[in-house]
Amino acid sequence: MSNRDKKVVIIGLDGANSTTAKFLGVNTQIHDFISTIPPYTPPSWTSIFTGVHPAKHGVIGWQKVKVKENKVTLATSRDVKYPRLSEILSRANLKSVLINLPLTYPFDGIKYRDNMTIVSDWAAPKQAVFPSTLEDKYREYLIEPPHEWWLKGNKEDYPKIVKEFTEKRIEMYYDLFDRQDWNLYFIVFSETDWFFHMFPQVLEGKDINLVKPTFKIIKEFIEHAQSVADVSFIVSDHGFEKKNKVFYVNEALAENGFLQYSKTKTRVFTFIEKKIPRKILGKLVEITGASSSPVTYVTQNAEAFMVEAGTWGVYVKHPNKISDVKEALAKYDEIADVFEVKELYKGLYTGSMPNLIVAPQKGVEFSRELKGCTIEEANKGDHEIHGVFSVTGDAIKEDIQFNRHPRVYDVVPTILHIFGLPIPSDTDGRVLTEIFEENSEFSLKKPVFMPRINLNKR
Repeated sequence: MSNRDKKVVIIGLDGANSTTAKFLGVNTQIHDFISTIPPYTPPSWTSIFTGVHPAKHGVIGWQKVKVKENKVTLATSRDVKYPRLSEILSRANLKSVLINLPLTYPFDGIKYRDNMTIVSDWAAPKQAVFPSTLEDKYREYLIEPPHEWWLKGNKEDYPKIVKEFTEKRIEMYYDLFDRQDWNLYFIVFSETDWFFHMFPQVLEGKDINLVKPTFKIIKEFIEHAQSVADVSFIVSDHGFEKKNKVFYVNEALAENGFLQYSKTKTRVFTFIEKKIPRKILGKLVEITGASSSPVTYVTQNAEAFMVEAGTWGVYVKHPNKISDVKEALAKYDEIADVFEVKELYKGLYTGSMPNLIVAPQKGVEFSRELKGCTIEEANKGDHEIHGVFSVTGDAIKEDIQFNRHPRVYDVVPTILHIFGLPIPSDTDGRVLTEIFEENSEFSLKKPVFMPRINLNKR
């Protein structure tokens, strides 16, 4: 079999860590998998899919901030500025199936997509399939995700609602797996992330019965995929931990005179965000491109502000204020460290990222909400930097010992090496040579590099 005839599967378990991956029935060797900074769904999955850090691929969160214009809009597939793995494979005439990957909608933001089948992710304003010729076939499976359902209903019913959603969608996943022609099959299960946010006790092994029925569905799919694929990867974009405290970053900035806001106007925006049905709000957002966040209003009256808590990012309007903001935030016990973004990343898109990246102490969750206080006690689940990595298949060792922890950037170069394709020379990842059996074809051949592919994204 030629390398280019191989079948490679990536199964994404959003938010899984070494403990929760075992609850899912992952019985292969599990390793820590180091996420991006911040350990957040949009930049991390984009790094897993491109092999580069956020300042190179251009994505730091679900939203884009144009500081000079006082404008906040939603990020889309068009904002990924670095070639995705599927685009590189397509140029080599290899086919991909992509399911639930963040920032793959709208589909016209992906180049060379004629060799791809794509199902939009839970955050897309529309559940859709590419090519459109498959819409009729899969229409009944394109149901709205229930990730926010518990806000409007009984939280106790949420596990049942998620199970029903997964049962319905899984039929489409199997059909695409078994009937579609593919070399790469990449699917992300976001149900794990939803559960860990809603039921933080699961992170400690409690109330597993709440999530077990859904996890069983996912486990069976993993086993089916591993039985067919030549090489199967299981990865998560980040890990999870319990949080006992919420720190309101914008309130801290207001406390230090960097932000002013009207409580009345903020309540109005918060009401709109929480009360308008997601489906309607999604359509409005898709038409206007604007963010629905109440912080959009706040940015107009602030020298420094946080738009999206998961990014750990603070934007500062005037460069001469950056050190002042950094010093003010560093004084809070809930903050572990404050970095200027240029200390962490160098790339074409550093300028569109937050000026400061604020790292929380263990057990602290950030919020960008304006609550009238800086700190509240909590019992929540939220992201941390240690995800999971597992790999099985032909010429893959059963007992893998890594020289250093695999990172989100390492998946793309490793898979390109498996397919016998050259790797972009400016990748931030490496070929994980430790996974290959000695004297196998993968361990004997040296990685080949090439100049970065220009897909005319900029």
